[in-house]
Amino acid sequence: MPRVDDYKNTLEIAREAFKQKDPQALARNSGTVYQLETKGAVLELPFLNRKIQITWPEGEVITPEGTKELSLQEQGLIMHYLIQATGAPLTNTWVTFREIPSGEFYYSAFAKRAKDPLVQTFGKNPGLLIELGTGLGGVQREEGDASLGFQVFPRISVCLILWAGDDEFPPDGNLLFDASISKYLSAEDIAVLSGMVVYPLIGMAYKKESF
Repeated sequence: MPRVDDYKNTLEIAREAFKQKDPQALARNSGTVYQLETKGAVLELPFLNRKIQITWPEGEVITPEGTKELSLQEQGLIMHYLIQATGAPLTNTWVTFREIPSGEFYYSAFAKRAKDPLVQTFGKNPGLLIELGTGLGGVQREEGDASLGFQVFPRISVCLILWAGDDEFPPDGNLLFDASISKYLSAEDIAVLSGMVVYPLIGMAYKKESF
């Protein structure tokens, strides 16, 4: 289990790489909005249905006033997206986590963080996924028996998909990604990102069931 110090170290390493890059190139490759400031620049991008600002060269991640501050892990993921972005366009082709480069190596982490909790929470009630997910910016899709698409970053799309069970088979589900995602994040980061998409939905489901 990573410690807080590990997340801090990861973030500082990412910030060091961030400040070495041209901010206009960062914005262009990641699909973010570039704003020139007196002492640097600001990049603005949507992240999980929130507008986030990142100062350059400092790499400070700023959330909208009145909203919860992002965790160190979330800040690190945003920085990784910015510094690793290549500008590759969306392919509009979905792939599974196993199909991502090095996905097989990180599959157990992905399943533990996202796939298994998704199925355990919503497998027997896929309609609840649609109800809660659309409230978080998800767009209902036609894959499976229930599915939602999320634009997590400007150039990263994720699809949550469920298949209802029957007398022979239990419910199942998965997360699908645009095939271009490996041009923006590593498999390890994609596993982390997957959990960040699923966890808020699970939290909302538990709260709803408690009333």
